[in-house]
Amino acid sequence: MHTSKRIYWLPILMIIAFLIDGVMMNHFSAFLMESGYTLVPRIVVITLVLFTFIIDHSSMFWFAILVGFMYDSYYSGILGIYMAIFALIVRVIGHIRGKISINPFTLGLALIFLLTITETGVYVIFSLIGIQHLTVQQFLVQRLGASLILNIVLYYLLYIPLKNFALWVQSGISHEKISLRAARRNQGNSYHYR
Repeated sequence: MHTSKRIYWLPILMIIAFLIDGVMMNHFSAFLMESGYTLVPRIVVITLVLFTFIIDHSSMFWFAILVGFMYDSYYSGILGIYMAIFALIVRVIGHIRGKISINPFTLGLALIFLLTITETGVYVIFSLIGIQHLTVQQFLVQRLGASLILNIVLYYLLYIPLKNFALWVQSGISHEKISLRAARRNQGNSYHYR
């Protein structure tokens, strides 16, 4: 089966988002951790959520696992945490995509829910293995709440460029599907007349 070449831009952009997460955390860590609050930028999650809602392609699951593997390798050091969470995000979106209207507000609400799953999942796993030493109240106030605020601001700043990119990729995929259907239909008609 042929795939639109535009789909290959997705992992590149997700890797760029992965790198931007690291750069923001590294260069702005003094600002992001000021006064006891830990603001964790999750541009990869924002990108993954937007792309999965807009782009209807089976490769999104594998892109999520790839970026999750990179996240685990570079940021957490424990393989499987972000891979599982990012794959879960794609599956959850796959189940709810057709049931909600896609607009900036509903995507923002879905992002809040999925960021909460991400942060809570990481917190629970790190607490179970003894890496995380925050109480639940500290986690909710100092990390989850602060990170949600930062990421919602980042989401609304990045919404239009990411949405336009996703629509561009989806239009290439849709055009490819239409071309394949037409080719199959023409092929079927040519066999009928023989």
